[in-house]
Amino acid sequence: MQKLIEVSKIIQGKNIRTECDAEISELAESIEKQGLINPILVQKLESGQYEVIAGHRRFEAVKRLGLPYIECNIVEDDLSEKEIILTQIAENVQRKNMSAFELCETFDYLKEKLHINQKVIAKMFGKSDVWVTNQYQALRMLETEYGKDIPEDEKKKSYADIKNDVAAKMGKSVEWIYCKGMKVKVVGHTYTLFPTDNKAENALRKFIEGRK
Repeated sequence: MQKLIEVSKIIQGKNIRTECDAEISELAESIEKQGLINPILVQKLESGQYEVIAGHRRFEAVKRLGLPYIECNIVEDDLSEKEIILTQIAENVQRKNMSAFELCETFDYLKEKLHINQKVIAKMFGKSDVWVTNQYQALRMLETEYGKDIPEDEKKKSYADIKNDVAAKMGKSVEWIYCKGMKVKVVGHTYTLFPTDNKAENALRKFIEGRK
């Protein structure tokens, strides 16, 4: 069911994506000019209030504009925590713009709170187990460079962008950076890399180059 609901009657729920002030400001400008194109998804609570399930940033942008009402799609049935997370994942995957940082936050939440392992997470996203590992590799690259104080702009980058940025900064090929500090499993012409303490990166680099 879709209806206009007073903003004051809506509260934020758990969000798998990290809020970014700059993005919300941009979204607010867009909504001010074009209106809200996609309604947010909410469920009604016993208190009579509504909880945002999907569309947290749109909701924050509307609040920032001071608008009294927002168009909502209301979930008829009560959703469990797991169902809410899966709904948010479905929406964000459809948008295809979750960064490596946001993906890793989502993976960790699924693992720690819902006890879902990596192989199942990969299937939930319609991806391979290696794809999930790649997101964690990108996050480790950021943490190696910035520690825990990762700039907001870096948090918005994809795995490929992060890998290429690191390669460019170090003046090395993408293949070399990708393999640094990793061990490799070769299946046919496919290389699957895993984190390791192995220090023989020169030997690993030669091994990779020799297999091309």
